Amino acid sequence: MTDTEWVELYTSSPKKAYAALVEQFSGLVYTIAVNRLGNCATRQDAEDCTGDIFLEIFRSADRFSPESGSLKTFVGTIARRRATDAFRSLSRKYSLTESSDDEEAVALPAADDVEDETDQRLLKDELWKRVRELGQPDSAIIIYRYFYRLTAAETAQRLSMSAAAVEKRCQRARKKLKDILSRE
Repeated sequence: MTDTEWVELYTSSPKKAYAALVEQFSGLVYTIAVNRLGNCATRQDAEDCTGDIFLEIFRSADRFSPESGSLKTFVGTIARRRATDAFRSLSRKYSLTESSDDEEAVALPAADDVEDETDQRLLKDELWKRVRELGQPDSAIIIYRYFYRLTAAETAQRLSMSAAAVEKRCQRARKKLKDILSRE
């Protein structure tokens, strides 16, 4: 659906426009929410944030104009701002304000923990890089199946493929990814 078509749908049927918005951008908005919230949020917090983001986008829809930019940019901007606000709120909610005189004060992580965390981050970055190198639709299939945890049928629907084709391509992409990673 183009941006102009969405505006027309919003004008004629706001409920259908909202459903189309969620269908088209749910992956993007959820990814932004998870990335912005980081480790301070549970999965439920990320899902709640995603819902709040869509409500904010829809409340602000009358400010969107295809001439001023793309709908994807509009959605992404609101998602980043709202997710940042949610992060700040959750950080305040879960923050510990203990005195340094407390006997049970939280200890700083050991150097080994920091190194392990850094190693894990580097491995994740490398994996993302290699997944993106698979090309389309293989990278999209891997991302939907393993990062978003969608079923083969849900992935197939998003990519306009059959579930069997998604399963077969996923199998091949995993093998290709395994070969790439084992060579390094």
